[in-house]
Amino acid sequence: TPSVILQGPKLAEDRFRRSQSRLFEKNVAELSFEECRFPRLYHLDFDLVVTVDREAELLGFHESVSRFLQLYPEIAIADQGSLNLTELVPLGGLARVNLSNLRQSSGRIRIESCPVYDGDLRDGRLIRDRTFQFHGDVTEQRTIQP
Repeated sequence: TPSVILQGPKLAEDRFRRSQSRLFEKNVAELSFEECRFPRLYHLDFDLVVTVDREAELLGFHESVSRFLQLYPEIAIADQGSLNLTELVPLGGLARVNLSNLRQSSGRIRIESCPVYDGDLRDGRLIRDRTFQFHGDVTEQRTIQP
């Protein structure tokens, strides 16, 4: 009957890192750009509940959860980067109502600074046209568009 339950998430905005600036990304090879608002960053808080039959198993789960959080402080997101995983309240730190004969322990973990974009993306050309002037035997002016 050993089980691990994640309850949540409960959202909390990281207001200290809120910015009104815009993100601007250039693609020089294509001579284009993309621009959007800076994303809002949210923390996702999860309650972690461990349920087992005996106290010895409960201590084993405490060790396993602590080891997991020490070995994997970041969650890798494929080609997007990574998110920090932190332990807010260690296992055994939260008081929970236990109506069964099983041994329970609970704590709280957090996935920090998840970016949420507004979906408003503006793209365009870096250079609309280029004008070249040639001077010499023949004076010529050409406008070339990429």
